Amino acid sequence: MSKTELAIATDFHGESAGFEDVERLLKNIAEAGFSHIHWCHEWDGDYTYSKYEMEQIKEWMECCHLKAKSLHASKGTKRDVNVRGAQYRRDYTASRECCRKAGVELIKNRVDLAAFIGAAEIVLHLYVPFISIQKGELTTVEFYENIEKSMDELMPYCLEKGVRICIENMFDMPEKYMTQQWDWVMEKYPSRFLGFCFDTGHAYMLWRERMPEIIRRYGERIYSVHLHDNYGTVDYHMLPGEGDIDWAEVMSALSESAYELPLTMEVGGCKEDEKEYLARAYEAGERLNQMWSNGRKF
Repeated sequence: MSKTELAIATDFHGESAGFEDVERLLKNIAEAGFSHIHWCHEWDGDYTYSKYEMEQIKEWMECCHLKAKSLHASKGTKRDVNVRGAQYRRDYTASRECCRKAGVELIKNRVDLAAFIGAAEIVLHLYVPFISIQKGELTTVEFYENIEKSMDELMPYCLEKGVRICIENMFDMPEKYMTQQWDWVMEKYPSRFLGFCFDTGHAYMLWRERMPEIIRRYGERIYSVHLHDNYGTVDYHMLPGEGDIDWAEVMSALSESAYELPLTMEVGGCKEDEKEYLARAYEAGERLNQMWSNGRKF
């Protein structure tokens, strides 16, 4: 009997400053039964990968017989994402052109890494500075004008590389800004370039029992998932089944979406032996996979 194909985020135990620790992580992930990874290192900040690092990552993956399901891109230089204050050096949403273009350059670097290791999509955060908008310091139109410039520059690059950008749902903004964001994406750009990453932990904090409804509303554009659990108040990234999410309902809805297996778990906070944690994570993934299969209608 063949094993269930599953993907897990590479930063489930955090990120070490030692690059050689990545090799150990990949070996443990493979030994636990996972077939794919969601490359999640340096998902935040303005780190740029060199071609030499890309080559080493790919070599380690090949040695472990691991494939890449997806990759988490970075929004750019760390900042307060809810306000529009200073212009940060690498921010694809910035109004200052040198900062915006530098942010685009950073995303292209992640597109390059994704293409090199064989991932078909990258996941990207798009934060709306809603506090500044509510204070009248910035209009929604002005904000999206900058995003459109960046996406227009990224689209031909992504299409050439065969890598789709998936905008992730967030919890740290009011719901109307989140749905407005995804509606804007669907209106402005084709699905072969822009889709969505449905993060269950974030969604539960924002939508609770309405999660299946939201999945079905945007399901035709959901090409990436981050599966993890919580109690609805803190983004704990717990293993599925350890929090309050109704997984049978969620997986049934996801099974009707555009998403293609394997399932991807973005779990974290491992405080035990890595191998023991990965074994429990794989078992949780198998249960989700069965729920997915039960929900398929075609």
